[in-house]
Amino acid sequence: MNEYVFEVMLRAVVRVRASDEGVAREVVPSVLGAPGSVEINLANENNAWLGQRATVTKVDFMHKTGPRLLKDDVARPQTGSPQAKTSTGAERRVAAARLP
Repeated sequence: MNEYVFEVMLRAVVRVRASDEGVAREVVPSVLGAPGSVEINLANENNAWLGQRATVTKVDFMHKTGPRLLKDDVARPQTGSPQAKTSTGAERRVAAARLP
């Protein structure tokens, strides 16, 4: 059989529960490593069962940048007084129309 090498662009979204963002960011690279021989063998067995005549021999993952935070659920203190009211777009338009 011939051997072929492919590069695949990959985007991973990793969800982490941690005490703070710094700690969470530190563990992200640990799950982006290449699969071990057990995982590759399982994939090859599955492919053979599906009739695919190809064998994966090695997988390497490379990530060029550090993790980028997409979302968090950290409670942040509100700014301003608790009684402060945010005006809506319609209220701002009415107020602007009243200006001389």
